[in-house]
Amino acid sequence: MTISRREAIGLALAAGSTALVLPGGAIGAQAMAEDPIPGVDVVVEKVPPGNAVANVTTDRRGMIALRDLEAGYYEVRNADNTVRAGIRHPGGPVRWQLRQQIAPDRDPTARQPLGERRPPRVIWTLADQADPL
Repeated sequence: MTISRREAIGLALAAGSTALVLPGGAIGAQAMAEDPIPGVDVVVEKVPPGNAVANVTTDRRGMIALRDLEAGYYEVRNADNTVRAGIRHPGGPVRWQLRQQIAPDRDPTARQPLGERRPPRVIWTLADQADPL
């Protein structure tokens, strides 16, 4: 199922404070092991309108810390815009942990050319460390 970016954001906002946004705009809630992502350069954007508010590098625990952001929905994405995660922020200082999961294949029964393997699909999530629940 493919949904638009606007629909994905709407679903994420309705889902609560944390959401998974997959490449292609789909939202998922798989329960899989998550690993913090240290030392990655990311762009923090307020959505809408999609303006970058910060370019930061996660620390050794995958943490993103910003002094003050206004309330709203934010996305964190990598530099080439292939992986992203979204979160609703109530306003104020930010302490988010960026984590990643390797998603199972969308359709393990789908035929692929002989000898060809699809690269694993990576899912990013954001956990608000100021409010871990």
